[in-house]
Amino acid sequence: MKVFFETFGCKVNVYETSALIRLFNEAGFERTDTLSEADVVVINSCTVTENADRKARTFVRKARAVVPDAAIVLCGCYAQAFPDKAAKIQPDILMGTSDRSTTPQIVLDYLKDREQRNLVHPFTNASYEIMDAEELVEHTRAFLKIQDGCEKYCSYCAIPKARGPVRSMPLAEVRRQCEGFASNGYKEIVLCGINLSAYGADLGCDLGDAVMTCQDIGGISRIRLSSLECDILTEDMLEKFAGCDKFCPQFHLSLQSGCDRTLRRMNRHYTSDEYYHICEKIRSLFDNPTFTTDIIVGFPGETEEDFEDSVSFCRKVGFLRAHVFPYSRRSGTMADALPDQITRAEKERRSRIMIAAMKERSGEILNSFVGKKERIILEQPDGNGVFGYSDRYLPCRVIGDGLQTNQIVIGTVERIENWTAVVIPETIRLQKSPVK
Repeated sequence: MKVFFETFGCKVNVYETSALIRLFNEAGFERTDTLSEADVVVINSCTVTENADRKARTFVRKARAVVPDAAIVLCGCYAQAFPDKAAKIQPDILMGTSDRSTTPQIVLDYLKDREQRNLVHPFTNASYEIMDAEELVEHTRAFLKIQDGCEKYCSYCAIPKARGPVRSMPLAEVRRQCEGFASNGYKEIVLCGINLSAYGADLGCDLGDAVMTCQDIGGISRIRLSSLECDILTEDMLEKFAGCDKFCPQFHLSLQSGCDRTLRRMNRHYTSDEYYHICEKIRSLFDNPTFTTDIIVGFPGETEEDFEDSVSFCRKVGFLRAHVFPYSRRSGTMADALPDQITRAEKERRSRIMIAAMKERSGEILNSFVGKKERIILEQPDGNGVFGYSDRYLPCRVIGDGLQTNQIVIGTVERIENWTAVVIPETIRLQKSPVK
């Protein structure tokens, strides 16, 4: 039997889908990239915005139309956070964000009796669920999920409902899975989680210990972190990162707003000054680090002055890349009931202004790297060169002969073209084991 996978959302979902692919392979299923061939369709959903929910519902309907006799599995964050809404679109199997290891057997059982199953249940005494990917589809960087759950309860966010309490992968398992990725030829590990900064809170360790665990593994050349919460980062953690010579000095520090009044309404647990202090501490510990972030505009009650304060602060920090989102109402969250909701047209206007400001600042940061050396892992052919990202997450096109995917290249940024650094290589280190 053939199974088709569709993934929405973040790096955590990419990792979990890869683990599901492995489980289905071990159970005798064959993966297909063609929906019309599928006997089983697995949809791993996201619920970070209302649009993410809509995408999951749309794909369930599409799958039902294209392969009406296939078993359709809807799992992930949308299913967990809003099971009643998800059930209305009538997937054959509805699962949440736990007990994924049982999915192939659940599908086999369904195929025997064709009785719909709703298997979403609340988190009770939740422990970390060990999943094993080792290989990730269509990626040269390995996403290793080491943390799950969030207890921050930002006023706009439904993720705590979808992911439950904080829990962490034991360090021994971090090592084992990192070694598995290394043996499959991956040179870069991206540690990810739902609230990655909280890693180890339930184990008596911290994220710095996870980084140092990966540091010791042969074959791994780069360690990168996904999204971080600045109020949980400690100086001790940052110093551990700085002591790791494989650590990539690129920090995705989730900001959401540069206005303190808006941050309070969002129930974010820091001020703009505290955020900036963390950025300055990072700059003191690392050579020319870069910052990326997420920004919400048009949050309920955000005045024009609040918005301008946020734009000004974001310019001050200087982000290499900023993901800008108009506020999306989520039913059941505190922000959904707040007064002074902003109109869609106004949110779109503010999005355009923020995006333009961040693009201008990004261009200034990119141009500051001209003449400097960067280390890049090559990912895919790109015109007359090969595209990849540097340690600092600069998008790079490397020009030269003999370039191959999964090589590590050290070169000098010659110029910036179309928001991409053009790099002339000085040394090329061939890898013995390319990504499969």
